[in-house]
Amino acid sequence: MLLAHCGPMPVALAASDHAVIMANDLQMKIRMSDWSHDEFDKAEAMAMTQVIDPWSPYLEAEAIVANGRRTLVSAFADLVLVQSQFAKHELPEIFAAPEDEGENDVCRHLVQQDAVFLTEQFVRGGIATFARPVGGGDVVEIPAEYWEIDNPLIRMATGAFNLEHWACPDAPITHRIFVDGPAFEEWLAGLETPGALTDEELEEALDPRLRAKRSVAARKRAKGRKIAGRVSENAPARVQDASLDVTVEPLLLTIKEVRQLTRLGHNTIYKMIQQGSFPKQIKRGRSARWLRSKVEEWVAAQASEQGAD
Repeated sequence: MLLAHCGPMPVALAASDHAVIMANDLQMKIRMSDWSHDEFDKAEAMAMTQVIDPWSPYLEAEAIVANGRRTLVSAFADLVLVQSQFAKHELPEIFAAPEDEGENDVCRHLVQQDAVFLTEQFVRGGIATFARPVGGGDVVEIPAEYWEIDNPLIRMATGAFNLEHWACPDAPITHRIFVDGPAFEEWLAGLETPGALTDEELEEALDPRLRAKRSVAARKRAKGRKIAGRVSENAPARVQDASLDVTVEPLLLTIKEVRQLTRLGHNTIYKMIQQGSFPKQIKRGRSARWLRSKVEEWVAAQASEQGAD
């Protein structure tokens, strides 16, 4: 049997394209052989698995066709753009950047929150999701409980999973994930445009322990108000719990606070940043903030150097 190519094979293909071509080629060879059904099924299953590098689909042009459905990759890219203002091609850079207790970690935290936000819609059944074998095949709806997983970011990174072993993040990929296009777009259109992060949100993104501490304090205050309300109905007494007042020193500093802490002028600080001799700022639109810990480390280092002299 003579097989003809429609044209020359492109020189540069994405990793996922190579995998699909190899899978299709192996399937053709299997069909031309005299293997048994069991051998055929096992080999075909192997052909339909592939490795997709996390976040690599966000660097590729969307060329997957689906009737009334969108790939999970394209849907998540749109959500991240709306919620966190990151373009899809920035996602691989964000997750390749080193941990820094600063801007890199904040960016990753925001994308993680977007993944959780979208997954909640899948779990509640607000947006249906579907699975289709890699390379093409029958489409099946993914049960909502298949989204009850520890880390949905893994699926967002590849836009695919193993349908049979759906709870195992390390299982070989067998199916691409799609979402109900109209339902997703209606939900996305109804979202409020998020504003800039507040100082408190940035601090909590940088320090999960601080986020937990504030959450516990809020629950204690709410509980204290309920107790105080019940007591006031019976007697004119006040209930006060010192543990309800949680004072946390801010993790982020304004330029004014940095100047006060370092005794340096505005221009001197920015000049030293350019020279690499002062901690970099975290940009928030037109404003900027500095990590208190980094500035205090710098002050301590300066004091040490002066003491050594």
